[in-house]
Amino acid sequence: MSSQTTTARNRATVLAAVRAAGEGTRAELANVTGLSVATVSRAVAALIEAGLLVEQSAVGPAGGRPLGRVRVDDRAASVLAVDVADHHTTLSLIDLGGTVRWIERLAEPPAEPQERLAHTLAEIRRAFEAARHELPPVAVGVAIPGPVQADGTIDFAPALHWRGVRLGDLLRDELGAPVAVGNDANLIAVAESRWGRQRGAASLMALAVFEGVGAGIVEEGRIVEGSRGFAGQIGRMLLGPDSIDRLYADFGDLESQLGSAGLVRRAREAGVELPAGQEPFAALFAHVDEPSGAGALARRVLDEFAVALANVCALLDPEAIVLAGRFAPIAHVVVPELERRLAGRVLHIPRLEPASTHVDGALLGAAAIAFDAFGPLEQLLDRKVTIRPRP
Repeated sequence: MSSQTTTARNRATVLAAVRAAGEGTRAELANVTGLSVATVSRAVAALIEAGLLVEQSAVGPAGGRPLGRVRVDDRAASVLAVDVADHHTTLSLIDLGGTVRWIERLAEPPAEPQERLAHTLAEIRRAFEAARHELPPVAVGVAIPGPVQADGTIDFAPALHWRGVRLGDLLRDELGAPVAVGNDANLIAVAESRWGRQRGAASLMALAVFEGVGAGIVEEGRIVEGSRGFAGQIGRMLLGPDSIDRLYADFGDLESQLGSAGLVRRAREAGVELPAGQEPFAALFAHVDEPSGAGALARRVLDEFAVALANVCALLDPEAIVLAGRFAPIAHVVVPELERRLAGRVLHIPRLEPASTHVDGALLGAAAIAFDAFGPLEQLLDRKVTIRPRP
C-alpha cells in the first residue's frame, strides 16, 4: 500500500471517528481508531485545512492545560432539502449540523399533476443552482406524501395525484448529483430520532396528520420500510367491517375519514359549521367538551384515532409517538384525550409528544437521507459537485 493511500485511509478513519463521537481530543481519537497520536494529529491538521474539522479548546476534567477538541465543521457540506406537500413546496439549504441556511416556501403550486411535476423539477433545479454560490449542496433529499421505493420511484401520492413517478431518476438526470426521495412521515420520524427530543428512543412512530394520514416508524435509528417501502401506511387501515365493501384507489379508509379533507366533509355532513380559514382539527377539537354537535364529532374522531394507535401499540410497542402535521400545534388538547382513551386498553402507553425539531421534520429528514445518499464525508476532500448542463 502506497504512503498516499495510507494517508487517505487514515484521514477517512479519523473523520469517521470524529463524526461518530461528535467531538474528541487527538488522544481520544487515537484510542478509538488504534492509530498513533502523531498519525491522528497529522490527519486532523489536514482535515482542518480542508475545512472538514474545526478545533476548540476546553479544559479537561482534571484541569491543567486546555485540550484541543475537534469536531466536524457543520459548514463542510450542505444538502438541498425539499418537502413536496399537498398544497405547497418548501425548499431549504441545510448543513451537516441540521442548521437551515435558507428556506423558501412556494404556496399554491399548480394543481394539475403533470404541471405540478414540471414545476417541482424546475424549482429544485433553480434552488440547486442558486445554492452553489453559498454552500454548494452535495446531494438532494425530497419528502413526498406517499410511499416511495428505494430508487426514488413514487408508487402513489394521492394528495399530488402522482403514480409511478420516477422522481429520483428524473432529478439525478437533471442535476447530476446524488438524490434520495422518501415518504414524509418516515422522514419526520428520522428527524425526531436524530435532532428532536426523541433522540435515543429505541422505537418511535411519527403520526403525520395532513390531508392524508401517515406514520413513520424508526427502530434503533433506522426506518422500518417493509418489503416494498409501504410500512407505516396507517392511512390504509380499515376502520371497520363496512370498509370491506369499498375499494381504495387513492386515499385509504382511515385517512379518507380522518385526514383534514375527510374531517371537513364529515363536519359538513353532520351539520357542524367550521370557521372558514381556520385549521379544521383545531376548530373542531375546541368543542370537544360540548355535549352534542361539534363536541360529539370531535370525540368520535379522537376515538377513531385512539383505536388506530391502540392497534399500532399492539403490533409495535413504540417507546414514543410523535404527533406531527396538523396535530403538532394542538398537542396540548390531543395528548390527554388520546392518553385517556388508551389507558387500560394497551399494555404500555407510549410517550405522546408533539413534533419537536427546530424546523419542519420532513425537511430535516430529507436532509438526513440526502447526506446518507452522498456517502462518506471524506469524498469532500477530492470531490466537487457540479450541475450537468442542459443538452
